[in-house]
Amino acid sequence: MKTTLIVWIAFALIMLGNSAGAQTSPNSGSGNSASANDLQELIVTGTRRLDRTVAESSAPIDVITGKELANYPAASMLDTLSNLVPSFIVGQNSISDASSFVRSPSLRGLPADEMLVMLNGKRMNRSALVQVYQGGETELAFGSQGPDLNSIPSIAVKSLEILRDGASAQYGSDAIAGVLNYQFRNSPSGIQVDGRYGKYFPTGFPRDGGDGLLAANVGLPLGSDGFVNLSAEWAKSEQTIRNPTRPSALAFAQTFPNLASQLPNYPGPVQQWGTPPSDSVKAFLNSGIKLDNGDQIYFFANYANIQMNESFNYRLPVTVTDSSGNTFGNHPAFNNIFLDPCTPTLTGCPTGGYINDSNTFNFGKVYPAGFTPRFFDVTQQFFGAVGYKGTNRWGINYDVSGTTAQNSVALSLRTSINPSLGPQSPTSFYDGKFIQKENNFNLDLSYPWQVPGLASPISIAGGMEWRDENYQQLLGDAASFAAGPYASQPLYNCVAGACTADRDANGNQITATQSTASNGYGGISAPVDASQVSYAGYLDVEADVFRNLTLGLAGRFEHYASFGNTTLGKAQARWKVVDWLALRGTVSTGFHAPTPGQNNVETLSTTFLPGTTTQVQIGTYPVTSADAIFYGAKPLKPEESTNISGGIVLTPLTNLLVTIDGYQITVRNRIGISQQFNVTNADIIKLPALAYVGAGGTVQYFTNGFNTKTKGVDLVATYPLSLGSLGTLDTSFAYNYNKTDVTKFDPLVISAARIVDIQHYAPNNRANLNLSYGWGPIRVVARENYYGTFRDQNDYPGQLFSATYTTDLELGYQVLKNVTAAIGGRNIFNEYPDKIANTKASPIYSTTGGEADGELYPRTGGPFGFNGAFWYVRVSATF
Repeated sequence: MKTTLIVWIAFALIMLGNSAGAQTSPNSGSGNSASANDLQELIVTGTRRLDRTVAESSAPIDVITGKELANYPAASMLDTLSNLVPSFIVGQNSISDASSFVRSPSLRGLPADEMLVMLNGKRMNRSALVQVYQGGETELAFGSQGPDLNSIPSIAVKSLEILRDGASAQYGSDAIAGVLNYQFRNSPSGIQVDGRYGKYFPTGFPRDGGDGLLAANVGLPLGSDGFVNLSAEWAKSEQTIRNPTRPSALAFAQTFPNLASQLPNYPGPVQQWGTPPSDSVKAFLNSGIKLDNGDQIYFFANYANIQMNESFNYRLPVTVTDSSGNTFGNHPAFNNIFLDPCTPTLTGCPTGGYINDSNTFNFGKVYPAGFTPRFFDVTQQFFGAVGYKGTNRWGINYDVSGTTAQNSVALSLRTSINPSLGPQSPTSFYDGKFIQKENNFNLDLSYPWQVPGLASPISIAGGMEWRDENYQQLLGDAASFAAGPYASQPLYNCVAGACTADRDANGNQITATQSTASNGYGGISAPVDASQVSYAGYLDVEADVFRNLTLGLAGRFEHYASFGNTTLGKAQARWKVVDWLALRGTVSTGFHAPTPGQNNVETLSTTFLPGTTTQVQIGTYPVTSADAIFYGAKPLKPEESTNISGGIVLTPLTNLLVTIDGYQITVRNRIGISQQFNVTNADIIKLPALAYVGAGGTVQYFTNGFNTKTKGVDLVATYPLSLGSLGTLDTSFAYNYNKTDVTKFDPLVISAARIVDIQHYAPNNRANLNLSYGWGPIRVVARENYYGTFRDQNDYPGQLFSATYTTDLELGYQVLKNVTAAIGGRNIFNEYPDKIANTKASPIYSTTGGEADGELYPRTGGPFGFNGAFWYVRVSATF
């Protein structure tokens, strides 16, 4: 394994820090007198007590400051967390239909809808996109519908608490893998303005991917004892390209040199594997005011508008052969369309038939050099919360709140066609919109019950929740889903008014066919408006039974209109053995309720089999639809889980905090998407509705189909040091081992390839070393990231991708009292995942050096992407 320069720098700084720390530290047994922020910072996640710190928690919690999130050089919160949190991973999603626009992350190898996200302690809404695209990048989240973290502006965040433990008994559905709770800035004064611009400097490719960000935060007083804190962020990034062109496009240019300049993206690759361009505006408003009686009214809201677009697969207009003798067939969209229909004056030529003559149309007239559809998205997010909290005369704390939210994903397609419409086909389509709406009402109560003989009051908390989720699909343009007049053309040969059926060598009627819907992504053809109402009640009890022993119990009851009731429980304990050593553990049950989106999503997409140019249409249908029931669909049940964790907390030196936690998460009745059932002509005769997918297409649906068991270990160490006249050094190290096994499965639901990816797509070993050194106006930040081996069996069967180190470095200087400038780099040594292996199933073409579709690196980008080194400059001013 590679040892980079930064490892040696880190080793030297830590040794220097240990020396200085040893000179200034008191007795090593006085760990709890430490003044480190990590030890003393109060937490609100995973407990309803108001006096718990990270070190005192019964479950493992990480606290990431807003400054850390805002300073990481990525405009997407997803990419920031993927680099800062070892057990958090998200694919690059270079060409993944709508999953490129709303990327679904994974925590501890589990999908996004088994991870609860909260904003100021209130449940965040889901994205409108249900993850129905299947590829390596979505294997961990295939079928999930989780929140879109990309809508949160980093500059608005005061801190992020990550509870690495099951918490459904405390917070409800989805809190299986853990909880992310964002706390937002609440300062009543001050202005901060941040600007950043960077670009990729990759090895072997031109510089690209220009990435700019401008963000601001303003705090204002509200009355005599209140605040309004407003954050806004604008970010824009450009396309990156990490592939050669398709060998078929190269062969076309050699065969038709006069048409080469009309190839898509000329002179670049006709198909672009890379990070899609984006343009986003995000805002967050946080406000609150205290009343004369001490109670507080609060309001906060999040808005985001994110526009993105991506390259799709190239469509070759004619069959060509390259210099090596490889032949590439034309795309079916360029097959001839016969324009002369049968008429009553023709004998033997029935209505609906077409004459096989020279009067034909070919889309080569529209796209002489072929076409690459471009997919566009506008994602909009709104979240609003209002509440009233305080303490009554009996000492009961109360918090009454309501939230409303809406997320929408509007899709369109350009540079495409609907082949079945023939010459009348437009080239741009509005494909429709997905919408997720949520309304929550919460009542939370807590009371510190003083009981003689106990080391602390018993913290009794309880409350109720009512939630209404609504999922909608709005129709696209009629042309985006139409089955036009040329979808199926039985052919006839006519001579002097007499016609006979055109037959093949086996005597079968020849029928010319054209695919329906906008080519690349079919428009929404079925409107959906589905809701699910649920209500819940919970009780949470926690206390220090003895001075060194904390116990806690939680229970929750939930009722869903769609499937009934569920009851959950959690027990947790923490035993302080000595001042510098504590043991902790939790046992809990959890669940994830099937969403209205998972129950009702209906889409049609066009994709290509891995390593080939074979096009297939995939229809995803609701479990209650005739199409899904035809292939065996049944109503969805909730996922259920059992979480067990145990760990130790070490504070052997002042400021040093070390936690080691092991865990096991068993999930039953995992919700996934069935195998793809091939549609035949015989199926269409039995169920005519299947004609929309068409013979040769496939049908899939959501179903409960497998169980998993996740085992892992987290090691986290933090050590802020004062080096005296040499400055300060903050060090942190985080390591995660995580592996998920599929313990039971239905082979009609989950494939052998996906089982491998669930086990190994996320590296089983991840580690981060972070060093932050400050000396006067100088600040140096270094990060060393380790990614273990990984697989993408779905796309690259049998290939094991190598373990890799990447290094980030930033040098900052306070140029003025209120102005700091920095220059830095991410992945500064230009590390890439292994190139795709040359196999018989997916050959690498000598003419281009890439696969048939141009891929050079794994399409997912692996756990750290395939863009190479990113260098940037940053300026921050505070007033």
